[in-house]
Amino acid sequence: MKKFLFTLFFGLFIFASSYSQVIVMDIVQVKEGMNTQYEAVEKFVEPIKREAVKMGKQLGWYIMKRKSGGDLSEVENKGIGDYIILNIYKDEAQMKAGMDWDAIASKVYKGKMSTRTIQKKMNSFNAPRKDTRTYTLENIYYTKPGQANRGETVYIFPAEALNDEYEKYETEVFRPMWEKRILEGSHKYWGFNKITKRSDNAYQNLTHIIFNMPTDLKSNLKTDFTTQKAMDMGYKSRKGFDNAVCEIIFLADAFNN
Repeated sequence: MKKFLFTLFFGLFIFASSYSQVIVMDIVQVKEGMNTQYEAVEKFVEPIKREAVKMGKQLGWYIMKRKSGGDLSEVENKGIGDYIILNIYKDEAQMKAGMDWDAIASKVYKGKMSTRTIQKKMNSFNAPRKDTRTYTLENIYYTKPGQANRGETVYIFPAEALNDEYEKYETEVFRPMWEKRILEGSHKYWGFNKITKRSDNAYQNLTHIIFNMPTDLKSNLKTDFTTQKAMDMGYKSRKGFDNAVCEIIFLADAFNN
Protein backbone atom coordinates (compact mmCIF):
# COMPACT_ATOMS: atom_id res chain seq x y z
CA MET A 1 0.00 0.00 0.00
CA LYS A 2 2.76 2.44 0.96
CA LYS A 3 4.73 1.66 -2.21
CA PHE A 4 1.60 2.23 -4.31
CA LEU A 5 0.92 5.60 -2.70
CA PHE A 6 4.50 6.78 -3.19
CA THR A 7 4.38 5.75 -6.86
CA LEU A 8 1.06 7.50 -7.32
CA PHE A 9 2.30 10.80 -5.97
CA PHE A 10 5.72 10.71 -7.59
CA GLY A 11 4.23 11.81 -10.91
CA LEU A 12 2.84 14.99 -9.39
CA PHE A 13 6.22 16.69 -8.89
CA ILE A 14 5.97 19.99 -10.69
CA PHE A 15 8.57 22.70 -10.39
CA ALA A 16 10.48 21.87 -7.26
CA SER A 17 14.23 22.12 -6.91
CA SER A 18 16.55 19.83 -5.00
CA TYR A 19 19.80 21.76 -4.89
CA SER A 20 21.78 21.24 -1.70
CA GLN A 21 21.26 24.72 -0.39
CA VAL A 22 22.48 25.35 3.13
CA ILE A 23 20.53 27.56 5.52
CA VAL A 24 21.89 28.84 8.80
CA MET A 25 18.91 29.67 11.01
CA ASP A 26 19.36 31.71 14.18
CA ILE A 27 16.56 31.90 16.73
CA VAL A 28 17.11 35.12 18.66
CA GLN A 29 15.69 36.10 22.02
CA VAL A 30 16.17 39.76 22.84
CA LYS A 31 16.56 41.33 26.23
CA GLU A 32 13.42 42.82 27.72
CA GLY A 33 12.59 46.16 26.15
CA MET A 34 15.37 45.88 23.54
CA ASN A 35 13.31 45.11 20.42
CA THR A 36 13.82 48.57 18.95
CA GLN A 37 17.58 48.38 19.50
CA TYR A 38 17.72 44.91 17.95
CA GLU A 39 15.80 45.99 14.85
CA ALA A 40 18.12 49.00 14.51
CA VAL A 41 21.07 46.58 14.36
CA GLU A 42 19.44 44.54 11.59
CA LYS A 43 18.49 47.71 9.69
CA PHE A 44 22.20 48.59 9.69
CA VAL A 45 23.08 45.06 8.53
CA GLU A 46 20.54 44.95 5.66
CA PRO A 47 22.53 46.97 3.07
CA ILE A 48 25.67 45.03 4.00
CA LYS A 49 23.87 41.77 3.30
CA ARG A 50 22.45 43.13 0.03
CA GLU A 51 25.98 43.91 -1.09
CA ALA A 52 27.11 40.43 0.00
CA VAL A 53 24.38 38.90 -2.20
CA LYS A 54 25.49 41.06 -5.14
CA MET A 55 29.07 39.88 -4.60
CA GLY A 56 28.01 36.23 -4.64
CA LYS A 57 28.85 35.63 -0.99
CA GLN A 58 25.41 34.18 -0.27
CA LEU A 59 21.99 33.70 -1.90
CA GLY A 60 19.81 35.44 0.63
CA TRP A 61 19.28 36.85 4.10
CA TYR A 62 15.97 37.32 5.93
CA ILE A 63 14.98 38.70 9.30
CA MET A 64 11.57 37.61 10.54
CA LYS A 65 9.74 38.79 13.61
CA ARG A 66 7.67 36.18 15.40
CA LYS A 67 4.03 37.23 15.66
CA SER A 68 2.60 34.14 17.38
CA GLY A 69 3.24 30.45 18.05
CA GLY A 70 6.66 28.84 18.26
CA ASP A 71 6.16 27.56 21.81
CA LEU A 72 8.30 24.44 22.30
CA SER A 73 7.98 24.33 26.08
CA GLU A 74 6.57 20.80 25.81
CA VAL A 75 10.07 19.74 24.75
CA GLU A 76 12.12 21.96 27.02
CA ASN A 77 11.49 25.45 28.33
CA LYS A 78 14.19 27.46 26.58
CA GLY A 79 11.93 30.44 25.96
CA ILE A 80 10.31 31.50 22.70
CA GLY A 81 12.42 33.19 20.06
CA ASP A 82 11.55 36.78 19.17
CA TYR A 83 13.30 36.91 15.78
CA ILE A 84 14.46 34.39 13.21
CA ILE A 85 17.48 35.03 10.99
CA LEU A 86 17.98 33.02 7.80
CA ASN A 87 21.30 33.11 5.95
CA ILE A 88 20.97 31.10 2.73
CA TYR A 89 23.91 29.73 0.75
CA LYS A 90 24.01 27.84 -2.55
CA ASP A 91 26.13 25.11 -0.96
CA GLU A 92 28.41 24.33 1.95
CA ALA A 93 31.47 25.73 0.15
CA GLN A 94 29.86 29.17 -0.16
CA MET A 95 28.87 29.09 3.49
CA LYS A 96 32.38 28.18 4.63
CA ALA A 97 33.98 30.84 2.41
CA GLY A 98 32.45 33.53 4.60
CA MET A 99 32.64 37.27 3.97
CA ASP A 100 34.79 40.20 5.03
CA TRP A 101 32.32 42.17 7.13
CA ASP A 102 34.64 45.14 7.67
CA ALA A 103 35.42 45.56 3.97
CA ILE A 104 31.81 45.25 2.82
CA ALA A 105 30.51 47.57 5.55
CA SER A 106 33.14 50.18 4.65
CA LYS A 107 32.15 49.94 0.98
CA VAL A 108 28.41 50.24 1.69
CA TYR A 109 28.65 53.10 4.17
CA LYS A 110 31.51 55.03 2.51
CA GLY A 111 30.72 58.75 2.69
CA LYS A 112 27.70 58.06 4.91
CA MET A 113 29.36 56.99 8.15
CA SER A 114 32.80 57.29 9.68
CA THR A 115 34.95 54.18 10.08
CA ARG A 116 34.74 54.61 13.82
CA THR A 117 30.94 54.72 13.77
CA ILE A 118 30.75 51.65 11.52
CA GLN A 119 33.04 49.70 13.84
CA LYS A 120 31.11 50.81 16.91
CA LYS A 121 27.86 49.57 15.38
CA MET A 122 29.41 46.26 14.37
CA ASN A 123 30.84 45.74 17.86
CA SER A 124 27.37 46.20 19.35
CA PHE A 125 25.63 43.54 17.23
CA ASN A 126 24.99 41.20 20.16
CA ALA A 127 24.17 43.82 22.79
CA PRO A 128 20.35 43.52 22.49
CA ARG A 129 20.43 39.72 22.46
CA LYS A 130 19.60 37.55 25.44
CA ASP A 131 20.16 34.22 23.67
CA THR A 132 20.76 32.83 20.17
CA ARG A 133 20.08 29.22 19.13
CA THR A 134 21.59 28.17 15.80
CA TYR A 135 20.56 25.39 13.41
CA THR A 136 22.32 24.48 10.17
CA LEU A 137 19.82 23.15 7.64
CA GLU A 138 20.36 21.18 4.46
CA ASN A 139 17.61 21.77 1.96
CA ILE A 140 15.90 18.61 0.75
CA TYR A 141 13.32 20.19 -1.58
CA TYR A 142 11.87 23.60 -2.18
CA THR A 143 9.36 24.91 -4.67
CA LYS A 144 10.56 27.46 -7.19
CA PRO A 145 11.03 30.63 -5.16
CA GLY A 146 9.33 33.86 -6.08
CA GLN A 147 9.94 37.34 -4.76
CA ALA A 148 9.67 37.65 -1.01
CA ASN A 149 8.53 41.01 0.32
CA ARG A 150 8.74 42.91 3.55
CA GLY A 151 5.58 42.38 5.57
CA GLU A 152 4.79 38.92 4.18
CA THR A 153 3.95 36.01 6.46
CA VAL A 154 6.12 32.91 6.85
CA TYR A 155 5.11 29.82 8.81
CA ILE A 156 7.97 27.90 10.41
CA PHE A 157 7.07 24.32 11.26
CA PRO A 158 9.55 22.34 13.42
CA ALA A 159 9.24 18.55 13.29
CA GLU A 160 10.76 15.38 14.68
CA ALA A 161 10.99 12.36 12.36
CA LEU A 162 9.50 9.27 14.00
CA ASN A 163 10.58 6.75 11.38
CA ASP A 164 12.80 6.36 8.32
CA GLU A 165 9.93 7.03 5.90
CA TYR A 166 9.19 10.54 7.11
CA GLU A 167 11.13 12.37 4.39
CA LYS A 168 9.38 10.32 1.69
CA TYR A 169 5.98 11.33 3.03
CA GLU A 170 6.93 15.01 3.01
CA THR A 171 8.39 14.94 -0.52
CA GLU A 172 6.03 12.48 -2.17
CA VAL A 173 2.73 13.14 -0.40
CA PHE A 174 2.68 16.58 1.21
CA ARG A 175 4.82 18.45 -1.32
CA PRO A 176 2.48 17.90 -4.31
CA MET A 177 -0.36 19.27 -2.18
CA TRP A 178 1.60 22.47 -1.49
CA GLU A 179 2.59 22.75 -5.16
CA LYS A 180 -1.06 22.62 -6.18
CA ARG A 181 -1.81 25.40 -3.71
CA ILE A 182 1.00 27.46 -5.20
CA LEU A 183 -0.44 26.96 -8.69
CA GLU A 184 -3.90 28.08 -7.54
CA GLY A 185 -2.35 31.14 -5.83
CA SER A 186 -3.17 30.39 -2.19
CA HIS A 187 0.49 29.77 -1.33
CA LYS A 188 3.79 31.16 -2.51
CA TYR A 189 6.52 28.83 -1.28
CA TRP A 190 7.20 25.55 0.50
CA GLY A 191 10.63 24.39 1.65
CA PHE A 192 11.60 21.17 3.43
CA ASN A 193 14.91 21.10 5.31
CA LYS A 194 16.88 18.67 7.44
CA ILE A 195 18.80 19.82 10.50
CA THR A 196 22.43 18.74 10.13
CA LYS A 197 24.04 20.70 12.96
CA ARG A 198 22.94 22.79 15.92
CA SER A 199 24.38 24.81 18.77
CA ASP A 200 24.58 23.22 22.21
CA ASN A 201 21.73 25.39 23.51
CA ALA A 202 19.36 24.44 20.66
CA TYR A 203 16.57 21.86 20.87
CA GLN A 204 18.27 18.52 20.32
CA ASN A 205 15.32 16.36 19.25
CA LEU A 206 14.13 18.46 16.31
CA THR A 207 15.14 16.87 13.00
CA HIS A 208 13.48 18.97 10.27
CA ILE A 209 12.21 22.49 9.58
CA ILE A 210 9.51 23.37 7.04
CA PHE A 211 8.97 26.90 5.68
CA ASN A 212 5.61 27.78 4.19
CA MET A 213 4.44 31.10 2.75
CA PRO A 214 0.69 31.64 2.33
CA THR A 215 -1.00 34.37 0.32
CA ASP A 216 -4.25 36.21 1.01
CA LEU A 217 -6.20 33.81 -1.22
CA LYS A 218 -8.15 30.96 0.35
CA SER A 219 -7.43 27.47 -0.98
CA ASN A 220 -10.29 25.66 -2.73
CA LEU A 221 -8.47 22.36 -3.19
CA LYS A 222 -10.24 19.19 -2.12
CA THR A 223 -8.52 16.09 -0.79
CA ASP A 224 -9.59 12.74 -2.24
CA PHE A 225 -9.76 9.48 -0.28
CA THR A 226 -6.40 8.10 -1.45
CA THR A 227 -4.58 11.35 -0.76
CA GLN A 228 -6.12 11.62 2.72
CA LYS A 229 -5.03 8.07 3.56
CA ALA A 230 -1.48 8.87 2.48
CA MET A 231 -1.53 12.07 4.52
CA ASP A 232 -2.76 10.20 7.60
CA MET A 233 0.22 7.84 7.34
CA GLY A 234 2.47 10.85 6.85
CA TYR A 235 1.22 12.48 10.04
CA LYS A 236 2.13 9.32 11.94
CA SER A 237 5.70 9.48 10.64
CA ARG A 238 6.44 12.78 12.36
CA LYS A 239 5.82 14.72 15.52
CA GLY A 240 4.90 18.29 14.74
CA PHE A 241 5.41 21.17 17.14
CA ASP A 242 3.87 24.61 17.47
CA ASN A 243 4.08 26.60 14.22
CA ALA A 244 5.76 29.98 14.50
CA VAL A 245 3.91 32.64 12.52
CA CYS A 246 6.45 35.25 11.43
CA GLU A 247 6.63 38.48 9.45
CA ILE A 248 9.53 39.39 7.16
CA ILE A 249 10.92 42.74 8.33
CA PHE A 250 14.33 42.90 6.58
CA LEU A 251 15.66 40.99 3.58
CA ALA A 252 18.34 40.74 0.94
CA ASP A 253 18.13 38.41 -2.06
CA ALA A 254 18.37 38.39 -5.85
CA PHE A 255 14.82 39.73 -6.16
CA ASN A 256 15.36 42.66 -3.78
CA ASN A 257 18.75 44.07 -4.76
